[in-house]
This record gives sequence, C-alpha cells and structure tokens, in this order.
Amino acid sequence: MNSKTNQLQAVINDIHSANGQISVYDLSKRHCTTVRQLERIFKKNIGISPKEYSNIIRFQNALRIIRNSDKNRSLLDIAFECGYYDHSHLTNEIKRNTGLVPSQI
Repeated sequence: MNSKTNQLQAVINDIHSANGQISVYDLSKRHCTTVRQLERIFKKNIGISPKEYSNIIRFQNALRIIRNSDKNRSLLDIAFECGYYDHSHLTNEIKRNTGLVPSQI
C-alpha cells in the first residue's frame, strides 16, 4: 500500500470514529494536507467528496440509534446527538435517503 492509500484509510477511520461529525477542514488539518487535496484524493479513490462520505456515515449512525433506542427517545434528542441542526433536518435526511418518514423506520 502506498502512502496515499494509507492516508486515505486514516482519514476514513477518523470519519468513522467521529460518526461522520467532523469537518473536512479538521480532517485536512489532522492529516497535514489541504482541503482541496483531500477532496481530490477522495473523489479519485472513492468517487464522492469527504463531506458526502461523512454525511453518509452520520446518517447511518442516526439510523442505527433510531432503530436501537426505545420509543420514548425523541427524534430531536437523536438529531442533536448526531450533529443535525434540529429534528426537521434529520427528518429531511431520512426522507431524502430512504424515501420514508421516521415513523416508518
């Protein structure tokens, strides 16, 4: 494995350990590269930007929490825990990614 692949894997690991709640700027600083260079490496090797990848991981985390939490837990609570602005932001992401409303999950 070359150093670009190792760097990419390290960035992906960081995104996963932060559950997608890390900015591309913070990732670039942490891995001693520029935002633009990080975006280029990501697009070339993964096909999407690091921001899109982070959003997918964040969304998967939110879905996992929704599925595994008891019915008394509010969507607002989960939204804040997962870094969404409010519950409607999370609801819109759920609809956009699954075509379902939260109560259907």
